[in-house]
Amino acid sequence: MKALRLAAILMLAGGAAMVAPQAAQAQVNQLDAEINIIPDKVTKTTNGIRISLCLVGIPGTSQRIDSVDLVVGPKVIKATDIDGVDFERHFQFEDTGVQVIELDFPYTGPLSNKNRLVFHTEKGDVSAPAKQ
Repeated sequence: MKALRLAAILMLAGGAAMVAPQAAQAQVNQLDAEINIIPDKVTKTTNGIRISLCLVGIPGTSQRIDSVDLVVGPKVIKATDIDGVDFERHFQFEDTGVQVIELDFPYTGPLSNKNRLVFHTEKGDVSAPAKQ
């Protein structure tokens, strides 16, 4: 009877290991960048567009954004202003690990989820979609 019980436990444990979610690998790859970027909304302004974003990082760690580029096809448009943090200054992710920022770009055309934002940080470049 003990042998049957042990065999059943091993089969269940083996089956559970086979269906373990593979998303953990993608999460590990995202953590290598030490920052995740989630686009929220795009608003037209008098001088172009403003993109609202959520930056997600590990609470208590710091990051620095030196500049941000909007890539629309072959064009690269540099951000003219940032709100929520400052360019070329360190900021810290608080207890929630979330920092909301807004970026201004002198661009008036349409955006799609194929357009990219490239954040130039002290820890390397991080790319994200410009629109959800």
